[in-house]
Amino acid sequence: MGRVRTFPNFITLLRILLLPFVVVSIIKHSFHLALVLFLFSAFTDFLDGYIARKFNSISKLGILLDPVADKLLTSSTLISLAYVKLCDPYSVIAIVGREEAVTGIRAIAASKGIVIPASAGGRFKTFLIMASITLLLSGFKSAGEVLLVISALVAVFTGLFYFYKLLNILRSE
Repeated sequence: MGRVRTFPNFITLLRILLLPFVVVSIIKHSFHLALVLFLFSAFTDFLDGYIARKFNSISKLGILLDPVADKLLTSSTLISLAYVKLCDPYSVIAIVGREEAVTGIRAIAASKGIVIPASAGGRFKTFLIMASITLLLSGFKSAGEVLLVISALVAVFTGLFYFYKLLNILRSE
C-alpha cells in the first residue's frame, strides 16, 4: 500500500464518516446511541495512532488528517450538545475557536512546507474533551460540565503553544 492508503488513514476516514450519525443521534435525543457511536469513534482515534506508530505507517496525510478528524468529531459533537442544551455554550465556543485557530496555524505552517504535528498537550486536551462528552452523553451533566470547563482552559493554553510555534516559524524566515 502507498503512503496515502495506509490502514490508519482508513480508520481516520471511518471516524469522519461516523460523525453525521453522532450528530443526528444527539439532535434526536438518542443519547445512548450517540454515546456508543462517539465512544467507537474515540476508540478509532486511539487505534489509528497506535497502529501507525507500531507498524511504522505514519504518513504526512495521517499527520494532517488525524487532528482534523479529532477536531471535527469533538467540535461537531460539542456544538450538538450545546444545541440541545446539555452543556455550556461558552466552553464550546472557547474549544471550537481554539480548534479553528490551530487549523489556521497549521495551514500557514503547511504553506511554508512545515507540518506541525499534534503535541502531547493537544492529545491531552482531546482526551479531556472526549471524557467530558462521554460524561455528558451518559447523563452526568454536572461532572461533564466541570470537565468541559477544564478542557476549555487546557484548549486555550495548548492553542497558545501552537501560536508560539508559528511565531518561531515566521521569525526563522
